[in-house]
Amino acid sequence: SSSSSRTSAKAQAHIYHDYSQIPDTLGFVRKKTGGVTQPFPEKLMSMLTTETRTNPSIVSWLPHGRAFLVSKPKKFTSDIMPKYFRQTKLTSFQRQLNLYGFRRITQGADSGAYYHELFLRGRPQLCMRMNRQKVKGTGHKQ
Repeated sequence: SSSSSRTSAKAQAHIYHDYSQIPDTLGFVRKKTGGVTQPFPEKLMSMLTTETRTNPSIVSWLPHGRAFLVSKPKKFTSDIMPKYFRQTKLTSFQRQLNLYGFRRITQGADSGAYYHELFLRGRPQLCMRMNRQKVKGTGHKQ
């Protein structure tokens, strides 16, 4: 019977691929697509490296290094974002996260944190593999 082989999409658990053991690709260079000099994931990585040390109460990596948390959104947008990003609206920052495929943890101890399988503390090379989704209706990345 074919009905037993089909599983309900709702019942499917989210699959997390563990990239932490993958070695950095020597000479891996992000494809240039006429975009910004330092793409968002790389900027975010350097921001977290610095700010986890200097302003951990505002924004920081979680202890396991697989997700980060903005603890004080108001201070984050006023004090931290202008140092790294052209936009200073939290919604713009969240949109970038979404376009790069970050997911928000909604339950448990890490609730409110953002993660991406290729975004791991101490592994800046991995985040170069992250691709930005095209914005629907424009025909190009926005």
